[in-house]
Amino acid sequence: MDPALPTGVGRPSGWMIVGASGLGLASAYWDDSWHSTLGRDSALIPPHLLLYASIVAVGLILGLWAVRILRVTRSLNALVRAPGLILAAASATATAIAAPADAFWHSTFGRDAVLWSPPHLLSVISTTVLLGAMLVSVSDRPWRQLQIGLSAVVLAAAQILVMEYDTDVPQFSEKLYLPVALLSLLSAGWVIIRTTGFPFALTTAIVAYFLLRAALTAGLTGAGWLAPDLPLALLGLAAVDLLQSLPRLRWLVAASIVAALESFLSAIGLSSVEIESILPWTMAVVGAALVAVFVVGVRNRAVTATIVLLLGLSFALLTPEPASAHDPGQGPSFGTAALSVQGDGWGELTVTVDDFRTTATMAGRAWLVARRAGQTITAPLAAGSVSRSGRATGRISLPRPGLWFVYADVSSSVGKLEVWLPISQDFTGTINQTRPLYQPTETREWSPPQYLFAVSLVAIGAVLVVWLIVCVRRVPTSGATRRSYTSGPPPSLPG
Repeated sequence: MDPALPTGVGRPSGWMIVGASGLGLASAYWDDSWHSTLGRDSALIPPHLLLYASIVAVGLILGLWAVRILRVTRSLNALVRAPGLILAAASATATAIAAPADAFWHSTFGRDAVLWSPPHLLSVISTTVLLGAMLVSVSDRPWRQLQIGLSAVVLAAAQILVMEYDTDVPQFSEKLYLPVALLSLLSAGWVIIRTTGFPFALTTAIVAYFLLRAALTAGLTGAGWLAPDLPLALLGLAAVDLLQSLPRLRWLVAASIVAALESFLSAIGLSSVEIESILPWTMAVVGAALVAVFVVGVRNRAVTATIVLLLGLSFALLTPEPASAHDPGQGPSFGTAALSVQGDGWGELTVTVDDFRTTATMAGRAWLVARRAGQTITAPLAAGSVSRSGRATGRISLPRPGLWFVYADVSSSVGKLEVWLPISQDFTGTINQTRPLYQPTETREWSPPQYLFAVSLVAIGAVLVVWLIVCVRRVPTSGATRRSYTSGPPPSLPG
């Protein structure tokens, strides 16, 4: 194939992918805040529509890219060999598959609202790989601004994995936060370093992503939604660019800086994750970096690799606590109920539920439940039965800082009904809201078909990740070996 043929994505199309991906990733945080504040809602809520629009836009751009290659080259071989195109198309297909897979998962195996369910993981992984494939596509182009834009959304997509921790609604143990965050950050950073050919590309992308997150936080806060933490610890990843004299250890040193910053931010209250969950990992990563730098030295690859392997094994040996989502599955609605919560600022809550507007008959036992990061606290809501229009009051203590989801569960003629509110442990004052009264979906043990389906979805994501690694490793790392343009504009597809 003639290397001068325009098979790479065009610069305007690349920027449209950056814009569409940025909106799609912002919609993910908006959607998380929507569900954390209001619960499960229609598939046509605004954040969902924004996400669907971004997916369709990216799909159309990829389709246009393929059509233009065929129109100009009249060669299927050129289409297949176009850098990043087939991988991007496969990733877009996987992203599209994730939506019906998620619906099938909920309808067949019961609902869950955790980000780490297999269909959600496939969506996050495939989106990240797609954007990585776009970086591969423009890796030989002198388009620094576009490369920075794509790099920023690659970082954004990778960090979606820990979104529930950043938004203070963790569904799994907080001990998993730092290793997952470091793995996603270091992986995204490696892709950026390998596919961009100019100094401080990763640092510039980090700054661009930080500004994007700051704008997102300001927008959600201004609109009254729950906003994520600012990714201040991410700035430590810039050490990869700064430590050029330690080419074999700079990633481990950067990881230790990110971990130390995250611990500091948690200690001063600028991170939603508790310091007790972060500190052991920080000590392990910083200790490994110190051993590698001061004892092992930069020449012993085997020992350095052993340290990294031991850290990975220690992560694998950590058994996550069962997920306890704030929205474990809002089943059929049976009307509304008024929920009132009074807080003293120290985790002591007085909860009152009344004004039941439902066709079901309220009778029997009632109780309070508070959930956060796999921990569940229960307390009696009323000593006696709850009538249809009656009132029940109870007290519950929240033992740990952070956002908790407080439920009032009542018995009825149709079974257990539930109403809930998100409440911070340090909440002071009174909040009154009328909320949906619904029948929760029961949690089920995983069946063999469910395990098989989950493994299939995760396997698709793993194949895409390996494919991306192969494509990235094929990108020349030397400026002399990258395609050079000596006259006229670089060949590209129009639009």
